[in-house]
Amino acid sequence: MEGDELYRALQRHLDRMPVPFPATKSGVEIRILKQLFTPDEARLALRLSAIPEALGTIHRRTHRQMSREQLGKALDHMAEKGSIQKLPGDKGPRYGKSPLVLGMYEAQVDRLTPELERDVRAYFEVAFGRELLGPRTPQMRTVPVHKSIPVEHAVARYDHIRRYVEAMPGPFAVIPCVCRQGRALTGQPCKQTAEPRNCLMFGGAATMMIKKGIARPVSKEEMLGFLEQADRQGLVLEPQNTLNPLFVCCCCGCCCGVLTTAKKLPKPAEFFQADFLAVVDQDKCQVCGTCATRCQMDAIAGEEGPPVVVEERCIGCGLCVTTCPSEAMSLRKKERRPPPPKDTRALYLKIFKERYGPLRSAAAVAGHFVGRKF
Repeated sequence: MEGDELYRALQRHLDRMPVPFPATKSGVEIRILKQLFTPDEARLALRLSAIPEALGTIHRRTHRQMSREQLGKALDHMAEKGSIQKLPGDKGPRYGKSPLVLGMYEAQVDRLTPELERDVRAYFEVAFGRELLGPRTPQMRTVPVHKSIPVEHAVARYDHIRRYVEAMPGPFAVIPCVCRQGRALTGQPCKQTAEPRNCLMFGGAATMMIKKGIARPVSKEEMLGFLEQADRQGLVLEPQNTLNPLFVCCCCGCCCGVLTTAKKLPKPAEFFQADFLAVVDQDKCQVCGTCATRCQMDAIAGEEGPPVVVEERCIGCGLCVTTCPSEAMSLRKKERRPPPPKDTRALYLKIFKERYGPLRSAAAVAGHFVGRKF
């Protein structure tokens, strides 16, 4: 295969992942792939599975068209570029396909180009954003800033990020936000913060990003300081949707691809995993407008008189609560929901099962153990 035919095959291969990579009439997804993969790299990516595998398994699948050493070097280069996954394993690294988000796009931090940023943003608009915010379990969840959490509620640790960080031994690291980098590259600097590094990494993810030279290691105290800063600057906390998240994104409504896409929908709250809802005590309200200014989802309505929370738009971030001068804003816990998946592997297996059903999911996982890719 050559040219567009090769990249169309790669698009279809990536579209079979838990998070889809859909085709479009404009072909913007092909333009993105051409910027991330050379033709030879695209051919190699077609040999990779969604579940990362050992070099030997992939080498057999290529029918040994290159030596094992050459294959390892090629895959390492692709991983360094951020176009595929490379994870540590007991018997050496494992390689696999990577989703666009969270994956290939975030890996372009500090090397993003205006062309790629414009194409990714266009792809969000016409197809990818709809898939990312589809009916399946989301990759990220929204949690409230800690000062807004009502004391009368028992809050699970995964919903209380400050408590989660305090209990962690580390390591901790911060990396630049690729969404804000992209907006700045195209002449739209962030309106919420001038802080370049506010994507927070924990544990193994922190270690990996530090080794790659992308992340700056920080202490636990500094990490807690970044969480405080996010509240002051009006940033939404979006950790990975697992019991033990590996990262927290500090997001704004002007740059974040997820929030900017969701804001255009009539009922964006339907697409967020959140356990809280903002409520207002109208008797206490001074009608100062602070809550509306802080809200990143346009969920505060009412131009005259006390504000009204639009439940279909509220994602329970708590930003409206922490700076309310009259303490009129508070968070109400929603009805009990099941906890998020245990870890990254469980999260993506759940998304895959929701997309393809239990039988096909089980067949795909079973096939992985005998060397079949999916």
